[in-house]
Amino acid sequence: MPAVTFDLFTAFVAAGALVLAWLVYRKTAPAPGSAAQATKGERLVWAITAAAAVIAIGGYLGGGVKGFEYREADAPPVPRDSSSAVLVPGQVAGSGPAGHGP
Repeated sequence: MPAVTFDLFTAFVAAGALVLAWLVYRKTAPAPGSAAQATKGERLVWAITAAAAVIAIGGYLGGGVKGFEYREADAPPVPRDSSSAVLVPGQVAGSGPAGHGP
């Protein structure tokens, strides 16, 4: 497992998440006299969701998604002979009409 690092970009993302959460919480405060008012719990959920979105997007921009990258160095070696190939009985792909297409 790679070590966790704390760099300047991470500090900016964390600060941005906290600032956005505070802004969302303040902007969703109930207006005096309005018919529908958000509860304190709803406002907290919206603020936490906004902060989590900033952290997720910032993490993606900072390091990328490593789990979906394909690297040739990580691929298992492919045997050069056909002794390990599995023989599948039936038609070969493209040898006959499939019922659609030209």
